[in-house]
Amino acid sequence: MGPEIIALLFFALAFVLLILGVHIGLCLALAGTLGIMVITSFDGLIGILKTTPYHAIAEYSLSVVPLFILMGMFSLKGGISEGTYKAVNSWVGRFRGGLGIATTWACTAFGATSGSSVAAASVFTKVSYPEMRKAGYELNFSCGLIATASTIAMLIPPSLYMVIYGMLAEESIAKLLIAGLLPGLLQAVTLSLMIFFMALRNPKLAPRAAISFSWKERMVYSAKAWPIFLLALIIIGGIYSGIFSATEAAAVSAFASLVITIAQRKLSWGDFLVSLRETVYTSTTITFVLIGAAMFSRLLTISGLTFWLGQFVLNMGLSSAGVIIIIMVIFIILGTFIDALSIMFIALPVFIPIIKAMDINLIYFGVLTTVALNLGTVTPPFGLCVYMVKAVVGEDVTAEGVFKGAVPMYVPVLGILVILAVFPQISLVLPNTMIGVR
Repeated sequence: MGPEIIALLFFALAFVLLILGVHIGLCLALAGTLGIMVITSFDGLIGILKTTPYHAIAEYSLSVVPLFILMGMFSLKGGISEGTYKAVNSWVGRFRGGLGIATTWACTAFGATSGSSVAAASVFTKVSYPEMRKAGYELNFSCGLIATASTIAMLIPPSLYMVIYGMLAEESIAKLLIAGLLPGLLQAVTLSLMIFFMALRNPKLAPRAAISFSWKERMVYSAKAWPIFLLALIIIGGIYSGIFSATEAAAVSAFASLVITIAQRKLSWGDFLVSLRETVYTSTTITFVLIGAAMFSRLLTISGLTFWLGQFVLNMGLSSAGVIIIIMVIFIILGTFIDALSIMFIALPVFIPIIKAMDINLIYFGVLTTVALNLGTVTPPFGLCVYMVKAVVGEDVTAEGVFKGAVPMYVPVLGILVILAVFPQISLVLPNTMIGVR
């Protein structure tokens, strides 16, 4: 039995273990170590274990992960997002579907302080769902749009998906973070238009809210949203202008979010300790998964499986567009029953060498990957964002109802995926013009 076949068998083992509910880090580590031992020897495995786990996490760029997570935790516990929703709602709340549009743009702004779609789903279910229910919005429609709008947070910097992708693809994390900005804004625009036209076509879904704001009130609410704009300026403006590296921007924004929430007396001592605990837990989990992914990737390299698959794809004579379409379809299908990060750790070590061999821009591919994986967070039966919304709402809706409400929202997300695939410059124009980043 050739080493490629052995690697395929252990790839299948990792996939089966993941479906059975085994932790992704353990799946990858177990499949990787056993596969390497079978292909080489026990002594060969020990030699690899001496260096690979250390080099997997001894990366300066990895420090961006706990820093961005810490910033997100401070922002979440400090209630920075609520002021943003009120500010946007004061401007668009009177439109057809205005509360839904306000939720979409508040989720987009919140993405600049968290980089987590699940956190956005939790926060804005608490903030905007009661307002939409009071205004007479159809409940499943409300929950479906919150779940879909929350996915934008994973495109807007600081996106955890982009950071992990950058590590796996060995690509500039700073460029990847900036690359998600225009696609994220574009998705917010298309989703807002979808909400508006759905409300226009069927007013029962989203009745016009009986609210009115004076110009003075709009200015006051907008002024109160300054923390989220300051953090966005530090992260996006700092990285794009070359003032900060991605890690430096993460450190400064984490400190700034702490100062802001303390100054506004919104962060208690208990919230501070919870933020630290959650940051340590999440960062440690990601580090363990990275070690497992490094061992799994080492198995693929030693076996020659990635080279074999690359040659197989090249010999098929597919165009780069054809390869991208196939991979995106695979990501969307996998996203229906596996979480996005697990898909990245399992699939990217296989796909990245193929993408490199076909000379496809890795930053462009990273943006497409993030959009495709985002769709998986709102598609049944996995749909993590949908289940988060359902958990917060409680008995008002069923998970099936929320999935049904989210179905029309797939259209703008799929539309964005197609637009980005056809027009790569949307993803590349900002990274290509960054100052101080090669």
